[in-house]
Amino acid sequence: MKILGFSLAGLLAIAAGIYVAFFFNPQTPEQEEINAVWDQFGEDIAALGELVRGAPFNQDEQTAAEGYRHLARYLATFLAYHTDLADPDYPQFMRFPNAVARVGWDNPDNPYLSFAVRGDHLYRLRGNVSSFDLVTINVYSGLLGHTPISDIRHVSGMVSDDLIVDENGDFVLTLSAEPVDGNWLALEPDAYFVIVRRLVSDWEQTDEGLWEVLNLTTLGQGAPRPAPDTVARQLVDAAAQVRNLRELLTIAHRITFQLTLSPNEISEPAVTDPNIPMADPFQAASRGYFSLDEDEALLIEAPVAACRYTNIQLANPWMESLDYASHQSSLNHATTHADEDDRVRYVISQRDPGVQNWLDTAGLPEGSFLARWTYCDEYPSDISSRVIRLDDLDDHVPADTPRVTPEERARVIAARQAAISRRYAGGS
Repeated sequence: MKILGFSLAGLLAIAAGIYVAFFFNPQTPEQEEINAVWDQFGEDIAALGELVRGAPFNQDEQTAAEGYRHLARYLATFLAYHTDLADPDYPQFMRFPNAVARVGWDNPDNPYLSFAVRGDHLYRLRGNVSSFDLVTINVYSGLLGHTPISDIRHVSGMVSDDLIVDENGDFVLTLSAEPVDGNWLALEPDAYFVIVRRLVSDWEQTDEGLWEVLNLTTLGQGAPRPAPDTVARQLVDAAAQVRNLRELLTIAHRITFQLTLSPNEISEPAVTDPNIPMADPFQAASRGYFSLDEDEALLIEAPVAACRYTNIQLANPWMESLDYASHQSSLNHATTHADEDDRVRYVISQRDPGVQNWLDTAGLPEGSFLARWTYCDEYPSDISSRVIRLDDLDDHVPADTPRVTPEERARVIAARQAAISRRYAGGS
């Protein structure tokens, strides 16, 4: 028995030694501090659920499920941004918004690019404008959800018409505090974020050309390892931005659709949005909230406008663009039919009415819509909307309204799916 006891004690001693050697990892006080940050991060993520439960339009499990997906999309995007893409010393392009982060009526016709900057550094942006209707480049002093709204302003901006480009449409732009010859955008001390909006009405034009951003102040220098306090701040900022942006959009919904507009009403174009900053200063927008039964349609009429670019799109109640690849949930000036009276008539409905200017709600009975007029000689007025019975549509549109068969619609959707696949071939 003594031999057995000694053997057992020996085995326990060996096991303890193995545990200490391979598994025991005592934490320093500094490690415990970063451990606590991670634990708090988990609690912050769990608490985000209240933003879905408390949303004014969350009335069923389908909307709730899409709300949780919406938060997960935001979290994935802002984690990537704050941990890898928010360093103005070593900027990288971010496709934001993108196919995942569908933020505040993100435009399906816009393969966005954005990057972080700081006001005391020198940047070089290279790009190509040949495949786009219009390119606008804007510098802002903050980012929605991360910067207090009162601190966000438009620092500087320009459109592609004002760029010096070569015969291929290529350009080089300097961003700096001090003016330089050639293409230049001013950076002021509070410069923080640049958004490049590249409007494309023909989705077959998928060659974006060469795009590159470099910080010439740090060019050739190696980036340092992220310090513990930096990582801690990144986790806090990511969770906070999800919460802040979702709260902001809910407030915008309450102000715009509960206090200002009735369901199925469209606003006159507004050059500046009183609810959400960081809109493109070169465009005006109209918005509304549709609420339709399956046998109803919302008919929107607007005059043809002398603009470089126009579009209209649908979004779910969370203000995410719909699945614009698999549904015709957006139209632009190149894909819209204008009637002989120089008016455009859009039909929003759940069922396909068989007309060219149909906007598919993708099965949603409720959601929002946004129309854009960009770089116009004059912004339009006399815009109207009314609910009609879908079966009575012919009584409300001209007789020569272009008709679309189910087979033709399927070809349109197939082309949209192929175009979006090509757009995000390099990732979202």
